Amino acid sequence: MVGALVALSLLFGTPGTVAGQETGRIEGVIADAETDEPLPGANVLLAGTDEGTAAGADGRFTIADVEPGPYTLEATFVGFQAQARDVTVSEGETTRVEFALQPSVANLEETVVVGYTEKSRRELTTSVETVDEADLNDITAGDVTSLLQGKSSGLYVTTGSGDPGADPSIRIRGTGSISAGADPLYVVDGTISGGVLPDPNTIESVTVLKDAAASALYGSRAANGVVLINTKQGERGSETEVSIQARTGFNEQTTGNFSVLDGSQLEGLHDQMDGSSYAGEDFSQDTDWQDLAFRTAMTNNVEASVTGGSENTSFYLSGNMYREEGTLEEDALTQFGGRVNVSHSVTEDFTVDTRLNGRYTDETNNPTGALYEAYTNLPWDAPRSEDGSLRTGRESDWVGRDNTNFLYPLQYNEDKSRQYDFNGTLKLDYSLLSWLSFETTNQATLQRDDADQYRDIRTQPGSENEGELFNSYAESTTLLSSSQFSFDQSVGKHNAGGIVGFEYESNHYSGFDAEGGGVFPNLRALDVSAEALDVQGTITKSNFVSGFSQFNYNYDRTYFASVSIRRDGSSKFGENNRYGNFYSVAGSWALDNEPFADGWEEVQELKLRASYGTTGNASIGDFITRELYNFGTPYNEEIGARPTQQGNPDLTWEIARKTNVGVDVSVFDRVDLSVDAYRRVNDDLLQNVPQPSLTGYTSQIQNVGKVRNQGLEVSLSTINFQEGFRWTTDFNIGFNSNEVLELAGGAPVPDAPNANQRLEEGEELRTWYMRKWAGVDPETGAPLWEKKITNDQGTVVDTELTSNYNDATLQMLGSASPDFTGGLRNTLEYRGVTLSTFFNFVYGNKVYHSARELFDSDGGYLTYNYMELEDDWSRWQEPGDEATHPKPVAGGNRNSNDVSSRYIEDGTYLRLKNVRLSYNLPSDWTRSVSLQSASVYVSGDNLLTLTDFSGMDPEVGLDGVAGTKYPISRKVIFGLGVSF
Repeated sequence: MVGALVALSLLFGTPGTVAGQETGRIEGVIADAETDEPLPGANVLLAGTDEGTAAGADGRFTIADVEPGPYTLEATFVGFQAQARDVTVSEGETTRVEFALQPSVANLEETVVVGYTEKSRRELTTSVETVDEADLNDITAGDVTSLLQGKSSGLYVTTGSGDPGADPSIRIRGTGSISAGADPLYVVDGTISGGVLPDPNTIESVTVLKDAAASALYGSRAANGVVLINTKQGERGSETEVSIQARTGFNEQTTGNFSVLDGSQLEGLHDQMDGSSYAGEDFSQDTDWQDLAFRTAMTNNVEASVTGGSENTSFYLSGNMYREEGTLEEDALTQFGGRVNVSHSVTEDFTVDTRLNGRYTDETNNPTGALYEAYTNLPWDAPRSEDGSLRTGRESDWVGRDNTNFLYPLQYNEDKSRQYDFNGTLKLDYSLLSWLSFETTNQATLQRDDADQYRDIRTQPGSENEGELFNSYAESTTLLSSSQFSFDQSVGKHNAGGIVGFEYESNHYSGFDAEGGGVFPNLRALDVSAEALDVQGTITKSNFVSGFSQFNYNYDRTYFASVSIRRDGSSKFGENNRYGNFYSVAGSWALDNEPFADGWEEVQELKLRASYGTTGNASIGDFITRELYNFGTPYNEEIGARPTQQGNPDLTWEIARKTNVGVDVSVFDRVDLSVDAYRRVNDDLLQNVPQPSLTGYTSQIQNVGKVRNQGLEVSLSTINFQEGFRWTTDFNIGFNSNEVLELAGGAPVPDAPNANQRLEEGEELRTWYMRKWAGVDPETGAPLWEKKITNDQGTVVDTELTSNYNDATLQMLGSASPDFTGGLRNTLEYRGVTLSTFFNFVYGNKVYHSARELFDSDGGYLTYNYMELEDDWSRWQEPGDEATHPKPVAGGNRNSNDVSSRYIEDGTYLRLKNVRLSYNLPSDWTRSVSLQSASVYVSGDNLLTLTDFSGMDPEVGLDGVAGTKYPISRKVIFGLGVSF
């Protein structure tokens, strides 16, 4: 463009210049005013023109072939206040200029990806929240979902396991579905993910779409919210830059407030226990089974990327290796990944984008019951014989109940899995007119999973079938094509834009499992099996077809309105109801742009937002609406079939109706606040409804039921100090209240799959339903529960206590869902040194500590180990004792350890999730060794958890059950990053 202007000026001249006049150039540097560190990627533009460039890795920029004359040069960078400089370019000379940008929490022109479009922050009418790369990179993990925990209001991320390969659960604004899936929809670089998410090191930002106006363009699958992931791209016209990041560190198990008894402590308990056959025994052995099961593990991560571009092309290439050893012996996750993003302008109007992403995952799992046996095994049993050989646990003098020594099968058995992922996207963008463009995106996703389990004949798990081998594979493919027309037109103060598009998606899945017995030791192929124990195969497929449109309008960038509508069809639903319509309307008012706000110099943004709309949920099985038969049931030695599923041709979409009102405030270039109040009602739920036995079926999925989630979200970012030393704070909190409004026939039903929870109108999802614990009888030491007395009409007229477990009344006793969640980050920066701390917190959820049924059983399991009592707990010993625990009795004390609210605990916690200290080496030093930049850091994850929960970790799965959990790891990571 610059060259063309120069050529024209040479031919025809320009006002104020003479044909043949030499051009000049502008050179400069853009840096952070507080830290004096360069701002790579900052943009600089000649005001009033399209001419500009981006700063390189050292913050330096050059604009060549500039016509002589006066100009205004403007520098911008995300998170900083824009700055302008007046310069005069002389013929044949170089003009130098420096920019020192002040940090700012508000950048109203920052582009945010929403739906199938991009909007500036000022134009937003919806509830969205973006987590950028800097906030994602503090935690060390192999998946992006784990990095989001506590970083967005209303986004709840939790995991029930510290296994490196465990998948966290994620909810946006609560759970609105009962039988169908409630996970959000993932969209990568504007395209619906086929199940393959990018590696964390390749991600530039994550945007969470919460309300209907933000997510309605994804209609059919956006009922549970949308998570948009944007990967890194190259900069056109920038120099090629190579970056390398290397991390290594240590992982240690965390056991929280939970510990089991050592040998002498266990002897003391049995001495107090009525009827214990081990009372008075003196065991010399004291084995620490946890020490044998767990280890200090390592995490290693190496990432490399190359980025840059020419006038017409930008590129980003990356590769990484991530390996995390589990703290449980023989447990590890290894990943190799790579990504290529290339964008090329074939002509001024035609652009081609190509994105390729591949990953290989290898996971080794502990093949024994070590996670369970590390706590249940008795310290009185020795793992090795006197000659040093491993014992099996089946020796005559083995005391423990399960007669197992997990170290023995660890020598022979294996449990391994591999996953292969590939995703390729081709995007074509053609500008038809100055205000109209056409874009088509085509994507293919391939995923394959393999698993092998070997159980040796010499071990207890493999002895029953004289050696066992299990093989499985699963393969899935997704093909997606999405095309749209986009327009954008302005007339005076009226600005309008929108899109009209069409989308088609095809999914195919196939899998095969086979298990064989009679396997000779150390043979790993199924053809050596003497007997086929089990063979299963699965093939499913589904299709989606959609049409969507959106219209946006604003007047003078003050009054904004947006309307969208989408029509979806899916093969997953019944033939009578395969299509659904989804829509949204939204508006916002930028008060700070009104004439009456001209004097509000301290206010950068004051905006009110409101939206309403509908989205759908299609998270059900592919053939759930059809009548199905099982052909694996022979009859009279002939091929036979029996019906296994009752069809429902009328089944259709589960609908979420979402209302949102919000306000965005930015003041003093230091404070950025967003507050949203929301209400979501999921109607026509996809629910498994019990059927009468005479039908021959146990249940049928129907559109019945209603669930409501409503709440309040607050996000606050502040710059507390920025005079040389900079201190910033980011805080978010999300409150959510959940209620079941309607069930099939109004009758309560078990909340499958957890039989100890119940669905009932007027109560929350995941509400505990069990007997209510009433403590210990101080005279007898017997357990007590609550019994409700009812009259003939079923009305409760009185309450009494009982020591008979079967007489106690089942009651609703709180929910596993938290009242609120959130996170708090503080960042301190001074002369290249940065210290950040990040806390996440959960409040008000009720956790059922099921492990206590075993480890706190009052003698119920004589040959299992027991947990240490908390400081404020006590066991009953004699009449008059006010104790928390009943009298210990061999075989149990009147069912005291059966399911009851005795084991329901408060799951509230505050966790120091991460502390990170980094140092960016001065640019003068790095340039002296031919580096653009260099940094070193140390980081710690899960360093401290404050909680009253008696288990290893209050963070459990969405079901709220805490068993013998794989403990989370406390990590200390050292890192180095360089670019050149």
